Amino acid sequence: MDASSTSPLLRPSSPALDVAPSLALYPGGCPSLDARSDRSVSTPSTISSRSVSSSSTRSESGRRKNGYMRPQGTAFSDSARNRDSVMSLGSIAHMQYYFARTGLLDGKGGQFAKPKKGLKHLDTDVAIYTTSEDGLVESPKDANDEWSEPIMLPPTVSTYAYKEPNVQPPPELPMLRRQLREALDDAQKVLQESAEASPYDDATREAIVESVRAPTNPDEPPVAQGWHEIMGLHLLDIITLAIRAAKTYYTSHPHPQQLYAIQSERKIRGDLYEVLDVLKRAAAREFRGGVKDEERAGIKSWIDSINDLMSREKSREQEEQISRASCAWRFGDWTGREREREWLFMSSFDTSPEPLPQWTESISEEPSPFLRTLQSGLRLVQLHNEMVRRSERPFGEIKTFFTDVAKPYRCAENLRFWSKAAELRWETQLSFNVLHVVHGKDDDAWKQFDETVFKWCREVREEISKEWAESERSA
Repeated sequence: MDASSTSPLLRPSSPALDVAPSLALYPGGCPSLDARSDRSVSTPSTISSRSVSSSSTRSESGRRKNGYMRPQGTAFSDSARNRDSVMSLGSIAHMQYYFARTGLLDGKGGQFAKPKKGLKHLDTDVAIYTTSEDGLVESPKDANDEWSEPIMLPPTVSTYAYKEPNVQPPPELPMLRRQLREALDDAQKVLQESAEASPYDDATREAIVESVRAPTNPDEPPVAQGWHEIMGLHLLDIITLAIRAAKTYYTSHPHPQQLYAIQSERKIRGDLYEVLDVLKRAAAREFRGGVKDEERAGIKSWIDSINDLMSREKSREQEEQISRASCAWRFGDWTGREREREWLFMSSFDTSPEPLPQWTESISEEPSPFLRTLQSGLRLVQLHNEMVRRSERPFGEIKTFFTDVAKPYRCAENLRFWSKAAELRWETQLSFNVLHVVHGKDDDAWKQFDETVFKWCREVREEISKEWAESERSA
């Protein structure tokens, strides 16, 4: 072997034989033994640093338990954010963290289960060591390192902060009427202008022609067609605003039954569709030749019908105010005349052609004519419906009842309808034997029926009087 050649066992890079062994060498040399170095080298100091760093990381990013982390927030899609049923539930991550936090995933019994032999939780039993001048010492455990979190809500409690939408209340009735009348006045004004000649001079009319396209009909002069199209579009805008104001008036009216008593809902909707159809046909022909006389007549007829409806409604309200002021049962002292007061109250709402008999106390052997009139329940149902219609809260009307009361079971059904409606609408519990009243076999049944009707009248009268008083103060 040549002397210049080097034996593999005696390479210059190899350490001498008398050098003490050290850590494994890397291609880049010996790595630094700190917390940021590779995990293949482990020393007491690195173990301590790694444990402390992992603890600090866990405390900063959220506690971990069985692989789950406390959810910091949930991002929902656009479709989910628009559904209250989805947003009112807790997220899946929230439920998983709750189960892991409470130990429900640790097996039967959760955190109350007995630990298995030989197994210890690393989070509580691993000692953390740090280096010091005296050597390795056990670092004190942080009291807030394990479970320093706030109280965990169960998964059935929603973590979604729902923001209540700010919905503006509908405008009051005087504001609705004022807006509708202004819209109808503008519609009448533009309807009259469409029937008149153009008020512009020749120069202005020629400028208008330049802003619109030329008509396809060569026989029609372009100036006239341009003016008719401009006026037609203006008429279309104003009439559309009037229709929108009328629709808002119908849908936002606090007592729509008053409108339907003057004019049926079907007739109101039919008039709206007719005027919309007139505008559609006029716009389809691009208002050639101007607005036709039959189209103008149809729009004017609809405006007149709305004005007539509002005038009749106003007159009915005035009549209702006069009728309320003339009710004697609303005012005065009625001590000792309670039944007379309730009889006047019922008579003011009675729409039957036959008047109610006087309300006198019934004798145990024979009922009074007043109770005989109410025995079938039909009169009571009719009184209930009329009181509901004239109240400030018109709901709870009895829709189904028997008008032919020749059969006893129909009378019993009417009395049951009336009793249940009194509970739902007037919040008055009525207790009496319906079959005994219908058949009249029990002498005490008439006395109980008399007390029931008296209780019902008193409760309903007090509520209606309160509603009318509040309505008069707010008017």
